[in-house]
Amino acid sequence: MVEIIKNLCPEGKYAIKCPFLMTPKRIVIHNTANDAPAENEVNYMLSRPGEVSFHFAVDDEKIVQGIPLNRNAWHAGDGQGKGNLEGIAIEICYSLSGGEKWLKAVNNAAELTAKLMKDYNIPIELVTKHQDYSGKNCPHRILDEYGWENFLNLIRKYVGEKPNTEVEVVTAPDVIYAAHFLKGNWLSDVTNYNDVNYNGYAGIVGKAIDGIRARLTKGNIVYRVHTVGGKYLDWVRNLDKAQAGYAGLYGYNIDGVQMYLENLPGFAVEYRVAPVGKPYLAWVRNYKDNDPNGYAGIYGKSIDRIQIRIVKI
Repeated sequence: MVEIIKNLCPEGKYAIKCPFLMTPKRIVIHNTANDAPAENEVNYMLSRPGEVSFHFAVDDEKIVQGIPLNRNAWHAGDGQGKGNLEGIAIEICYSLSGGEKWLKAVNNAAELTAKLMKDYNIPIELVTKHQDYSGKNCPHRILDEYGWENFLNLIRKYVGEKPNTEVEVVTAPDVIYAAHFLKGNWLSDVTNYNDVNYNGYAGIVGKAIDGIRARLTKGNIVYRVHTVGGKYLDWVRNLDKAQAGYAGLYGYNIDGVQMYLENLPGFAVEYRVAPVGKPYLAWVRNYKDNDPNGYAGIYGKSIDRIQIRIVKI
């Protein structure tokens, strides 16, 4: 197992971060929802004034402990319930963007969980999710992409138990997209808008868009645009800066977008746009033929930004 580094909460902060003595009876798994390494997560947890706390942060290279295991932590969202008062909290790092670092962190967290199960005689049935206590979609990337049963099987491997029937890990593809603004240039590619990275959009506030392009790392994204005062243009697939095509017509503002996926069962594309200088409109999911709800935009209102994400369904 990777190194465990202790950066424990000072006793002067026990009243805020870990006020109760605890005998661990369960383990609660979390995803951090950002891309900071484990030491940063623990340092931030200890320095912030609120009650939020957790026992371990795990990244691809190390495990950092922030709360003693004989003290509770505030992490499960259930007040003085079993999650907070009986559970060892493990935060898995790099869950915002996923990728190789996150997968290594998942593996390290599974190995740590197996060790803690042995140390405290905790059964696999009491390896739990943050979601079990508060309903929050956490650990979000495990639930949405990796699969909870797959994670439990990884733990079983380290405990020495036979895994349940293997479930294939199907990960969401990256969506990479860019916008062209009126009388301007193609802007830099954006990858994977998410709820934490609010800067994940293509466009410039205040500058109308007249073209978009998008591609997936697997499967197809199919899309078209509607021009202000005009009509829908042709559908395009998986276009990037190496190709001549795009959705749009230089010099003609776009007021809406439609998108759907091909050859990607189990996933949907969600997209939203912002009229020039205005807030974002509602998210739209997977245009289907003759579905008026598959349109992101307002006819007659030019847009200046677009956000796209691929979600598991």
